[in-house]
Amino acid sequence: LQQGRINTELQERLINTRMIPFDSLVPRLQRMVRLISKELNKSIEISIHADGEMDRTVLEKMISPIEHMLRNAIDHGIESPEVRQKLGKNIDGRIKVRLTREGAQVVIAIIDDGAGIDIEAVRRKAIERGIVTKEQELTDKDLMKLIFSAGFSTAKKVTQISGRGVGMDVVFNEIKQLGGYIEVESTVGEGSHFIVRLPFTVSVNNALMVTIKDESYAVPLTNIEGIVTV
Repeated sequence: LQQGRINTELQERLINTRMIPFDSLVPRLQRMVRLISKELNKSIEISIHADGEMDRTVLEKMISPIEHMLRNAIDHGIESPEVRQKLGKNIDGRIKVRLTREGAQVVIAIIDDGAGIDIEAVRRKAIERGIVTKEQELTDKDLMKLIFSAGFSTAKKVTQISGRGVGMDVVFNEIKQLGGYIEVESTVGEGSHFIVRLPFTVSVNNALMVTIKDESYAVPLTNIEGIVTV
């Protein structure tokens, strides 16, 4: 029992040494947004709410996907000042980044008030590339998921920042490798909402051990909704 307590304490202390605060990312993201908005002649207000800590490995691997989603929000999402003025929107585009902890998960939300994702453009591109057929009935949610296909891009022109179709598929794979997932919500003309959920730490995962036909399996506790006695 004493040995068990010491092991647990040691494990917790080791995990704590791996933790770095979310807000260590803030200056880097603000600088990146400033540079890209200047390059694209767009005026952007970014607000970052970073509360808590995260495993160093997870944070380091997530920097690149977060930056890519921000680049997309600035380039594809936020309209030019002229277009925003015509639409009666504030000339300054707004992007919010929220990093919070929910139980055993870290939640990263990236929200913009731009043009939103053009579902019809995604459908056309998907049909053109043979990912789906014209007859296929897909919900808006299913169509949204297609933006994570390899080589998928709805950009009209290729720029230094986007349009090469390398991006959201890489973001999706990075998140998947870390044991997380991503959700997308978007309203045309109002903006997009990307929510990433990741495990709090990758160094230690609590699991439920199960035996099936003499084979042992470990099921991560974060993936278990409930246990029922049959």
